[in-house]
Amino acid sequence: MTPPTKTHPHVTLIGFGDVGQSYAAALKAQGIDPVVFHPAPKPAALAAAGRLGLSIETDPARAYAGCDLVLNVAPGSQALPAALTAAPLLRADALFADLSSAAPASLRSAASHFGAQLYVDVAIMGAVSIHGHRTPLLASGKGSGRLQQLLAPLGFPVEVLPDSRPGDATSLKLVRSVLTKGMDAVVVECLLIAEALGLRGPLLAHMADLDSSPLSELMAMFVRTHAPHAGRRLHEVETIEETLGGLGVPLFAMPAARQRFQRSIAMLGAGAAVPSEPEGASLYDRALPWMLAAERRTPLE
Repeated sequence: MTPPTKTHPHVTLIGFGDVGQSYAAALKAQGIDPVVFHPAPKPAALAAAGRLGLSIETDPARAYAGCDLVLNVAPGSQALPAALTAAPLLRADALFADLSSAAPASLRSAASHFGAQLYVDVAIMGAVSIHGHRTPLLASGKGSGRLQQLLAPLGFPVEVLPDSRPGDATSLKLVRSVLTKGMDAVVVECLLIAEALGLRGPLLAHMADLDSSPLSELMAMFVRTHAPHAGRRLHEVETIEETLGGLGVPLFAMPAARQRFQRSIAMLGAGAAVPSEPEGASLYDRALPWMLAAERRTPLE
């Protein structure tokens, strides 16, 4: 018996920036010629497509004809217009996956123009410039399982966010970015100050205590000790601002840290301890609802 022929989905890519080009190259390498749609491609995009043996379609009707899967990797500002253009032109069973950086509200608005199983919000959870099409993807919405089935055989790692709706994956990515972008700002500010003082080498040599703990343990330590030590840490941040503020390096991260400690003292009181109840609950289950309730009942000054 002749084995069944493996068939690949008919893929349309919206947008052809760095992510689009990376994905197109990966698909092309696996025998898939994606249709690339862009209403007004620039010469650089046309040249990049040519190098892959692809052309860029500017007519949406032709771009979506026969499409099984749309991967929207255009800028976030184009998410809703792209969805509105595609929705009436796609086959009834085609899946639209939005990998843009659009706000969750825009994604939910876009999803309302598709069937419940036909629109997926996808957050790119890493740097495509480093990992290419193997960069982890987090998908939300009822069509996420189908997207996983379509992309996993092609080497795109898709994790499905359970019991989710469009916008949830991107919301989680934005929350994660509070940490990663905050770390970015703090690390750069710290190193600039060290450079100004001629202490870059010694600073980098004295990071062993931070390197020895996984990030998850550091996060738990900060949550556990934040309230009891907010006063002492506030004083240290104020000293940093007073002592290091005249180096020609404007301080941005430290004033923000000072405001957070000041806010915590105003909400919880000086030296407040994390509640011990409910008994047997995790640190996060004891600390975070307590702090969130204080945030919501304490007016901003």
